[in-house]
Amino acid sequence: MFLKECDMTPTVARWMRAEGLTAKAEFVTPWGACDLVGLRFNSQNVARRIQLKQTRPVTSITRAMILLQIPDVETGRSLTFEKLLRRWTGWVPEEAVRKETERLIADRFVILSSKTRLQKINGWMPLQDRLIAVELKLSRVEEAMRQALNNLAFADESYVALPADNAKRVESTPSRWSTFFSAGVGLLSVTHSRCQVMIAPKKTEQWRDKAAQLYCVEKFWRSQVKGN
Repeated sequence: MFLKECDMTPTVARWMRAEGLTAKAEFVTPWGACDLVGLRFNSQNVARRIQLKQTRPVTSITRAMILLQIPDVETGRSLTFEKLLRRWTGWVPEEAVRKETERLIADRFVILSSKTRLQKINGWMPLQDRLIAVELKLSRVEEAMRQALNNLAFADESYVALPADNAKRVESTPSRWSTFFSAGVGLLSVTHSRCQVMIAPKKTEQWRDKAAQLYCVEKFWRSQVKGN
C-alpha cells in the first residue's frame, strides 16, 4: 500500500488539520526528529502572552529550563541569580546561564525584583490545548513504539501510525504491546484516504519533561505571532 514511511505523511497531516491542529513534519525535538507533530493553541493564553508583549519565542532548551525554574510574580516568591547559578553548576557554564537569563529579561519573560531577585511574568502557560506526536512506520513496530514512548516527554498524545493491515494486526494482539499502550502510546491506522484511531492514547504526566514540551511548543509560536 505504501512504499515509504513518508508516503503516509499527507494522510496523517490531513487528519491533524481536521482535528484543528497545525501540523509540522520532520519536527526537531531536543533528542531527535519526530515524523509529525501537531499543535492547537489555547486562544486565551495566546492573547494573554501577546498582551504581555512576550512575542519572541524561547528558542533554546536551556532557556526554557531556566524560565520554568523562576517563580511566577503572583506567588510572591523569587529566585536570586546566585541560587540559579548554583543549580546549574557542573551542567552549563556560568556565562551561558547568565546570557540566557539576560535574554529572558530582555524578552519580557522575567523581571528583576529589588535588582537581585528574579520573577517570571506568566499567566499563559500552557500555550497549547493539544500537542500530538506521531511516528510513522511501515513494519518495524517495536522501534516505532519506543520512539512514541520517548515522545511522551513532550507530547500530550503520542501515536504510532502504521499501514491499515499492520495496524489491525497490532490491535489484535494488544498484550504483546501492553507495556507501550499502558504507558500512554496510541495507535493509528493509515490508508491513502483515511487516518483512524485504533487505540486511543492515555494522557499521563509520568513521562512529561516540561522544559522539552515548552521548547517544542515554542517552535510553533513564531508562525502564531505572525498570524496575529
